[in-house]
Amino acid sequence: MRGSLFIIIFLGLIDPLQAQYFDKTYSLALDVNVPLGNTDYVNRVSARGFKLGYREMINEKLFGGVDFTNSTYTRHVPRQTYTNGTNALTTDLFNYAYSYGLTLSFDYFFNTEQKLMPYAGLGVGASYMNYRQFFNVYSKQNENWGVLVRPQGGVLYKLKEDSRWAFLAGVHYDYSSAKSKDFGLDAFNNIGVQVGVIMLEW
Repeated sequence: MRGSLFIIIFLGLIDPLQAQYFDKTYSLALDVNVPLGNTDYVNRVSARGFKLGYREMINEKLFGGVDFTNSTYTRHVPRQTYTNGTNALTTDLFNYAYSYGLTLSFDYFFNTEQKLMPYAGLGVGASYMNYRQFFNVYSKQNENWGVLVRPQGGVLYKLKEDSRWAFLAGVHYDYSSAKSKDFGLDAFNNIGVQVGVIMLEW
């Protein structure tokens, strides 16, 4: 009887130690994006992007924090002649869109105790767009700020259940209200895929 009581007490003491929850995360991911709007200006898939993320636990499944993102979009317009009244210019065009985002983000994890941890989230914040065009020896640019909204989802995968490191894979959709009157561009939107690593902190 005493032995059984001792085992029950012992298991009650060690079980909370086994059910460890991470309470902070730090992530770094490569961000590959496809522009969905303004494709007359930029139309190429961009692998020149990254995301830095930080989260703190609100409860066992909900985490909140910030994301910083950056992407560069391009398009090359072949050489042709442009006329303006009596003036003419023959050149090719190189269009660039530099995108920066800072969002307050929340992720909901469907579980936090398995090796595979799917999540869904939403980020809302500020977007900075820098549009630049190069032609011959000339260039022009236009900078704009806007609101950024980013629904996102993905999975974390740990090689071991007690590992502090995990692989990250996710998808997201970005909507930025930053327009450009100088270039005749509407709000910018894109879809992206992220792959990277994340550190879990207890």
